[in-house]
Amino acid sequence: MVFGNVNKLNLLPYIFTNFSNWIMQARVVAEQYPTELGRHEINDQGVFVMLAEAMTEPRENRQSEIHKEYIDIQIILEGEETIGYSNNITDEALALTVLENDVMFFEQVEHEQFVHLKAGDFAVFYPNQAHRPLCATNQPQQVRKAIVKIPVSALD
Repeated sequence: MVFGNVNKLNLLPYIFTNFSNWIMQARVVAEQYPTELGRHEINDQGVFVMLAEAMTEPRENRQSEIHKEYIDIQIILEGEETIGYSNNITDEALALTVLENDVMFFEQVEHEQFVHLKAGDFAVFYPNQAHRPLCATNQPQQVRKAIVKIPVSALD
């Protein structure tokens, strides 16, 4: 997991160059289509952005998830949330290669850490990295976000 701020991408020179480009493209989509939630294609490599709005919830009400085929870059556009993350998943989950809708949910993960994200912040989650999005930081609140979905094949 890597996190940063969209206005300070120069502080992360070690991230994959296209990540910065896709983050900037997602911001443009969010500005151009502020009320059009859902999927928006941003290139011909299968990379797309999901614009979403949701209420955060107490962390015990949220599940962790993993993906196999996609990398997530979750960008907070408005509001704030806390996201849990862990690199510890079961050997059975790690051995799976395909997931229905490319997602598997977990009630519990070991060695979970949490990061607090505000508007402009983002977090990158790679396949097999458990992440628990939409956890309330203090009180539940509305959050607007752009989730860049990057097929692993786009990095070849």
